[in-house]
Amino acid sequence: MPYSLTPEATHDVVDVYVQGVMMFGQAQAETYHARLEATFAMLGDNPGMAREYAEIDPPVRAHPYGSHIIIYKTDGEDIIILAVRHSRENWQEDL
Repeated sequence: MPYSLTPEATHDVVDVYVQGVMMFGQAQAETYHARLEATFAMLGDNPGMAREYAEIDPPVRAHPYGSHIIIYKTDGEDIIILAVRHSRENWQEDL
């Protein structure tokens, strides 16, 4: 399955990268970003692998990556990345 990012998720990814550069340097931020994108592709290929949060309307799935959580939903044959949040955030309240 292909994947796409909402504008909010794109903003989150940019924030993760910028914060990574500031905290860990450009090389580490680029590695983290590349692996994050690879995780998006893996989720696109295996959309049911993450836990579903049916209590959220509409239901979403969340998959951990590093110190972040990837929140997404399925849409036909595609997945839509809704957000990338730090694992310590209470992301469920924002959806």
